[in-house]
Amino acid sequence: MPATLILLCQPDDARHLAAILAGANPDLTVVTAADRPQLEAAMAACGQVDRLVAFRTNCVVPAELLRRVSGPSYNFHPAPPAYPGRYPVAFALYDGATQYGVTAHEMVERVDAGPIVGALGFALPADPDPVWLIDQAHTALVQLFVMLAPQLAATDRPLPRTELAWDHSRRCTAKALDALRTLPPDIGAQELERRIRALRGVGQEGLRPSVVLHGRRFVLED
Repeated sequence: MPATLILLCQPDDARHLAAILAGANPDLTVVTAADRPQLEAAMAACGQVDRLVAFRTNCVVPAELLRRVSGPSYNFHPAPPAYPGRYPVAFALYDGATQYGVTAHEMVERVDAGPIVGALGFALPADPDPVWLIDQAHTALVQLFVMLAPQLAATDRPLPRTELAWDHSRRCTAKALDALRTLPPDIGAQELERRIRALRGVGQEGLRPSVVLHGRRFVLED
Protein backbone atom coordinates (compact mmCIF):
# COMPACT_ATOMS: atom_id res chain seq x y z
CA MET A 1 0.00 0.00 0.00
CA PRO A 2 1.49 3.41 -0.97
CA ALA A 3 2.52 5.67 1.89
CA THR A 4 0.43 8.78 2.53
CA LEU A 5 1.85 12.23 3.31
CA ILE A 6 -0.34 15.19 4.23
CA LEU A 7 1.07 18.58 3.22
CA LEU A 8 -0.27 21.47 5.32
CA CYS A 9 0.39 24.73 3.49
CA GLN A 10 -1.16 27.65 1.62
CA PRO A 11 -2.81 26.86 -1.74
CA ASP A 12 -0.20 28.95 -3.58
CA ASP A 13 2.52 26.60 -2.32
CA ALA A 14 0.62 23.32 -2.42
CA ARG A 15 0.90 22.38 -6.10
CA HIS A 16 4.64 23.10 -6.35
CA LEU A 17 5.59 21.39 -3.10
CA ALA A 18 3.45 18.36 -3.84
CA ALA A 19 5.17 18.03 -7.22
CA ILE A 20 8.59 18.15 -5.55
CA LEU A 21 7.60 15.33 -3.17
CA ALA A 22 6.10 13.28 -5.99
CA GLY A 23 9.32 13.68 -7.95
CA ALA A 24 11.28 12.36 -4.97
CA ASN A 25 8.96 9.36 -4.52
CA PRO A 26 6.50 8.60 -7.37
CA ASP A 27 4.76 5.99 -5.20
CA LEU A 28 3.94 8.52 -2.46
CA THR A 29 0.34 9.72 -2.09
CA VAL A 30 0.38 13.45 -1.27
CA VAL A 31 -2.76 15.04 0.15
CA THR A 32 -2.86 18.82 0.69
CA ALA A 33 -4.68 20.84 3.35
CA ALA A 34 -4.76 24.60 3.89
CA ASP A 35 -6.06 24.85 7.47
CA ARG A 36 -7.06 22.80 10.50
CA PRO A 37 -10.56 21.82 9.28
CA GLN A 38 -9.08 20.59 5.99
CA LEU A 39 -6.32 18.79 7.90
CA GLU A 40 -8.82 17.01 10.13
CA ALA A 41 -10.92 16.07 7.09
CA ALA A 42 -7.85 14.74 5.26
CA MET A 43 -6.80 12.64 8.24
CA ALA A 44 -10.28 11.19 8.56
CA ALA A 45 -10.41 10.37 4.85
CA CYS A 46 -6.91 8.88 4.65
CA GLY A 47 -7.17 6.56 7.61
CA GLN A 48 -3.44 5.90 7.98
CA VAL A 49 -1.16 8.93 7.67
CA ASP A 50 2.54 8.13 7.41
CA ARG A 51 3.87 11.67 7.50
CA LEU A 52 2.64 15.21 8.08
CA VAL A 53 4.62 18.16 6.72
CA ALA A 54 3.66 21.77 7.48
CA PHE A 55 5.11 24.59 5.40
CA ARG A 56 4.83 28.29 6.27
CA THR A 57 1.49 27.96 8.02
CA ASN A 58 -0.08 29.67 11.04
CA CYS A 59 -2.11 26.54 11.79
CA VAL A 60 -1.09 25.02 15.12
CA VAL A 61 -1.42 21.24 14.91
CA PRO A 62 -2.63 19.87 18.27
CA ALA A 63 -0.92 16.92 19.91
CA GLU A 64 -3.95 14.69 19.34
CA LEU A 65 -3.52 15.02 15.57
CA LEU A 66 0.25 14.57 15.73
CA ARG A 67 -0.30 11.27 17.57
CA ARG A 68 -2.36 10.00 14.64
CA VAL A 69 0.67 10.18 12.32
CA SER A 70 2.78 7.01 12.12
CA GLY A 71 6.14 8.76 12.52
CA PRO A 72 7.51 12.24 13.19
CA SER A 73 5.80 15.24 11.62
CA TYR A 74 7.83 18.17 10.31
CA ASN A 75 7.36 21.93 10.08
CA PHE A 76 9.15 24.46 7.87
CA HIS A 77 9.44 27.67 9.88
CA PRO A 78 10.21 30.88 7.91
CA ALA A 79 12.77 32.11 10.43
CA PRO A 80 16.03 30.94 12.02
CA PRO A 81 16.22 29.06 15.34
CA ALA A 82 16.85 32.42 17.05
CA TYR A 83 13.24 33.47 16.31
CA PRO A 84 10.71 30.75 17.19
CA GLY A 85 7.03 31.65 17.13
CA ARG A 86 4.92 34.20 15.27
CA TYR A 87 5.91 37.46 13.58
CA PRO A 88 9.63 36.59 13.55
CA VAL A 89 10.43 39.21 10.89
CA ALA A 90 9.19 41.98 13.17
CA PHE A 91 11.44 40.93 16.05
CA ALA A 92 14.46 40.46 13.77
CA LEU A 93 13.95 43.99 12.44
CA TYR A 94 13.59 45.34 15.96
CA ASP A 95 16.80 43.61 17.05
CA GLY A 96 18.70 44.92 14.03
CA ALA A 97 19.67 41.34 13.15
CA THR A 98 22.51 40.95 10.67
CA GLN A 99 21.68 37.29 9.91
CA TYR A 100 18.37 35.60 9.18
CA GLY A 101 17.26 32.25 7.82
CA VAL A 102 14.77 29.39 7.93
CA THR A 103 14.36 26.18 9.94
CA ALA A 104 12.92 22.69 9.50
CA HIS A 105 12.09 20.78 12.65
CA GLU A 106 10.08 17.96 14.15
CA MET A 107 6.65 19.00 15.34
CA VAL A 108 5.91 18.58 19.04
CA GLU A 109 3.10 19.87 21.24
CA ARG A 110 4.95 23.13 21.95
CA VAL A 111 5.17 25.37 18.89
CA ASP A 112 8.64 25.68 17.30
CA ALA A 113 10.36 23.57 19.93
CA GLY A 114 10.99 20.19 18.32
CA PRO A 115 14.43 18.89 17.28
CA ILE A 116 15.84 20.72 14.26
CA VAL A 117 16.48 18.68 11.11
CA GLY A 118 17.69 21.45 8.79
CA ALA A 119 18.36 25.17 8.48
CA LEU A 120 19.57 27.74 5.97
CA GLY A 121 20.89 31.21 6.77
CA PHE A 122 21.64 34.39 4.87
CA ALA A 123 23.14 37.79 5.64
CA LEU A 124 21.02 40.91 5.99
CA PRO A 125 21.87 44.39 4.75
CA ALA A 126 21.59 47.36 7.07
CA ASP A 127 17.92 48.31 7.62
CA PRO A 128 16.48 45.65 5.28
CA ASP A 129 13.15 46.24 3.57
CA PRO A 130 10.51 44.04 5.29
CA VAL A 131 8.94 42.87 2.01
CA TRP A 132 12.37 41.90 0.69
CA LEU A 133 13.14 40.02 3.90
CA ILE A 134 9.87 38.07 3.79
CA ASP A 135 10.49 37.17 0.13
CA GLN A 136 14.06 36.06 0.87
CA ALA A 137 12.85 33.89 3.72
CA HIS A 138 10.23 32.26 1.48
CA THR A 139 12.84 31.56 -1.20
CA ALA A 140 15.19 30.03 1.39
CA LEU A 141 12.35 27.94 2.81
CA VAL A 142 11.61 26.47 -0.63
CA GLN A 143 15.33 25.75 -1.07
CA LEU A 144 15.42 23.92 2.26
CA PHE A 145 12.30 21.97 1.31
CA VAL A 146 13.90 20.88 -1.96
CA MET A 147 17.05 19.80 -0.10
CA LEU A 148 15.08 17.68 2.36
CA ALA A 149 12.40 16.42 -0.05
CA PRO A 150 14.04 13.01 -0.71
CA GLN A 151 14.13 12.33 3.02
CA LEU A 152 10.63 13.70 3.60
CA ALA A 153 9.27 11.47 0.83
CA ALA A 154 10.91 8.38 2.38
CA THR A 155 8.30 8.02 5.11
CA ASP A 156 9.66 4.77 6.53
CA ARG A 157 12.45 6.52 8.44
CA PRO A 158 12.79 9.81 10.35
CA LEU A 159 15.01 12.66 9.20
CA PRO A 160 18.41 12.89 10.95
CA ARG A 161 18.47 15.50 13.70
CA THR A 162 21.07 18.27 13.71
CA GLU A 163 22.89 19.74 16.71
CA LEU A 164 21.19 23.11 16.22
CA ALA A 165 18.99 24.34 19.07
CA TRP A 166 16.19 26.87 19.43
CA ASP A 167 16.86 30.10 21.29
CA HIS A 168 13.88 30.31 23.61
CA SER A 169 15.09 33.52 25.21
CA ARG A 170 13.24 35.28 22.38
CA ARG A 171 9.67 33.99 22.01
CA CYS A 172 7.91 35.70 19.14
CA THR A 173 4.30 35.88 20.35
CA ALA A 174 1.25 38.05 19.77
CA LYS A 175 1.58 39.25 23.37
CA ALA A 176 5.20 40.29 22.84
CA LEU A 177 4.27 42.07 19.62
CA ASP A 178 1.47 43.95 21.37
CA ALA A 179 3.97 45.11 23.99
CA LEU A 180 6.22 46.29 21.17
CA ARG A 181 3.50 48.39 19.57
CA THR A 182 2.38 49.96 22.85
CA LEU A 183 4.62 53.01 23.25
CA PRO A 184 5.54 54.45 26.65
CA PRO A 185 4.74 58.18 26.82
CA ASP A 186 8.42 59.04 27.41
CA ILE A 187 9.82 56.91 24.55
CA GLY A 188 13.04 58.19 23.00
CA ALA A 189 13.48 58.93 19.30
CA GLN A 190 15.84 55.99 18.67
CA GLU A 191 13.57 53.45 20.37
CA LEU A 192 10.55 54.84 18.51
CA GLU A 193 12.29 54.32 15.16
CA ARG A 194 13.22 50.74 16.13
CA ARG A 195 9.61 49.93 16.87
CA ILE A 196 8.27 51.57 13.73
CA ARG A 197 10.80 49.59 11.66
CA ALA A 198 9.81 46.35 13.40
CA LEU A 199 6.09 46.79 12.90
CA ARG A 200 6.58 47.42 9.19
CA GLY A 201 7.49 43.74 9.08
CA VAL A 202 3.99 42.74 10.19
CA GLY A 203 2.01 44.74 7.65
CA GLN A 204 -1.32 44.84 9.47
CA GLU A 205 -3.33 48.03 9.86
CA GLY A 206 -4.28 47.24 13.45
CA LEU A 207 -0.66 46.86 14.57
CA ARG A 208 0.60 50.40 14.17
CA PRO A 209 2.48 51.83 17.15
CA SER A 210 0.17 53.52 19.64
CA VAL A 211 0.33 55.31 22.97
CA VAL A 212 -2.27 55.48 25.72
CA LEU A 213 -2.72 58.88 27.38
CA HIS A 214 -5.37 59.60 30.00
CA GLY A 215 -7.24 56.44 29.07
CA ARG A 216 -7.28 57.12 25.32
CA ARG A 217 -5.26 55.31 22.67
CA PHE A 218 -3.55 57.40 19.99
CA VAL A 219 -2.33 55.54 16.88
CA LEU A 220 0.77 56.72 15.04
CA GLU A 221 0.10 57.53 11.37
CA ASP A 222 2.68 57.15 8.62
